[in-house]
Amino acid sequence: MSQETPTRTAHRRARGALWASTGFYVLIAFEFFYMASPFAAYLYAVYGPGLDWLQASWATSWAIHFFLPHIVAETRSVLVNALESVGFALFGAGLAGFAAGVFQIYRAKLRRSDAVMGGLYRHIRHPQYLALIVASVGMLLIWPRYLVVIATVTVIFVYIALAKAEERICLRQFTGYADYMRRTGMFLPAFLTPDFPLPDGTRIATRVAAWSFTYAAVLASALLAASMLRTYALDSLYRTEVEDNVYLSVVEISDGDLEAVATLASSAAGAKQSLAGRQHLLNYVIPAEMYISEIPMNLPPGASFGHEVPENRDPALYKVVFTEPIFDGDGLPPDGDVLAHAVNKMPLVEVHVDLAANEVSVVIPPPEKPFYGNRQVPVF
Repeated sequence: MSQETPTRTAHRRARGALWASTGFYVLIAFEFFYMASPFAAYLYAVYGPGLDWLQASWATSWAIHFFLPHIVAETRSVLVNALESVGFALFGAGLAGFAAGVFQIYRAKLRRSDAVMGGLYRHIRHPQYLALIVASVGMLLIWPRYLVVIATVTVIFVYIALAKAEERICLRQFTGYADYMRRTGMFLPAFLTPDFPLPDGTRIATRVAAWSFTYAAVLASALLAASMLRTYALDSLYRTEVEDNVYLSVVEISDGDLEAVATLASSAAGAKQSLAGRQHLLNYVIPAEMYISEIPMNLPPGASFGHEVPENRDPALYKVVFTEPIFDGDGLPPDGDVLAHAVNKMPLVEVHVDLAANEVSVVIPPPEKPFYGNRQVPVF
């Protein structure tokens, strides 16, 4: 047996682990692309059973919560408003960096060159993994579920482990690679690389314990940061409460106008029958010209769903979609915070109001078939 066989075997195993971890992350992250596609109502059903299972218990329902707004287009916070755009920028930059790294690697293979140590690799040994990490963080800001936090942290640790495995292979295969490692950093230039390497050459039990502890600590910190962001994001929303019911505006609106919209809509004669005897409702205040698929509303012929605020919208015309929130298996906790604990919602009635005329213009029953049916979708 030749000496290259163990190296090739290790390389295949490393690549196999990479594809397995990437598949795991793609399964979660591509939920966003399914939601954004024209066939979302059908494709999203793939995730339905798993999300429904997570939703059924308080012990797991937290994982499907969003920690940043997805339905809401505008908040009181400049930071919260900007994070989704930052996510798209990071995602695009990560994909571009990964493509550039692939070009360098395969050009070297075609030329039968040694290990690539120039270009993107001049100061960083694994720019492709760095690019994938950047793209993953971008996706996390685009589709900000706690579940994606777990997936992102997990994938980053897999990339670190794969980078170390590949370096061991390169040390055996390429002369001069040890010197290259001394003058470069793994994911950042050497002068920016923190000096806390995970154990690599000690006993297996020690390595496993160190990696497990570090992973748990990083994951806990990431989830805590996401939870703090969620609290901040919820506090930045344009919302008001009227008789234990939450009215949430997806666009910027003054407190006075929001309360006026809520008062007009809730007093509509045609809506009282649908709302009778119900408490702790989650009601969405939306510009009359805006249609959002994740909110169970009626879509007129010729209109289309989207999250963009219409530029020429009439600031006096709104519609209120009254919904009954669905909570996890234990229902609404004693703190009564509907928006913080809701995992889904069911439509009750849609009321259109004209603030300029101070009147209700139309009351519409809920759609017979909401776009996502009863699938778990973002709440705010």
